[in-house]
Amino acid sequence: MDVTILLVEDSPTDAAILSAAFDDVGCQWSIQLAQTGDEALTLLKQFDNSHAHPQLILLDLNLPGKTGHEVLGEIKGNSAWQAIPTIVLSSSATRDDIDKSYQLHANAYITKPTNFREYQLIAQKILGFWLETAQLPTSL
Repeated sequence: MDVTILLVEDSPTDAAILSAAFDDVGCQWSIQLAQTGDEALTLLKQFDNSHAHPQLILLDLNLPGKTGHEVLGEIKGNSAWQAIPTIVLSSSATRDDIDKSYQLHANAYITKPTNFREYQLIAQKILGFWLETAQLPTSL
């Protein structure tokens, strides 16, 4: 199965670091970047037309325009997208942001690390769980 990760991240630096971390741990998944919430939703609508949804979404909360919480609400409120595992990856570690993300049905919440080695560990754990352990929805 060709696996695509939709990375919703407005910081080019964070996106590059995360992509490099996935590469360093042997990720074979294609990473599609959206820099705003609106861009992410537009991409998901384009995926609707091609019937090739991403198998995993990594979503920052602090985005220009629509917030990550607004995007998460739209993803989980759309019957075509709600089964896509969505992991919030944010610099925020506040209880309010974490609780709200889970209330909006995030599949996981990860606070962004402070160094590249920690990004590699997170990438390795995401790959280990979502590619090697979990069964992804086949209807995507």
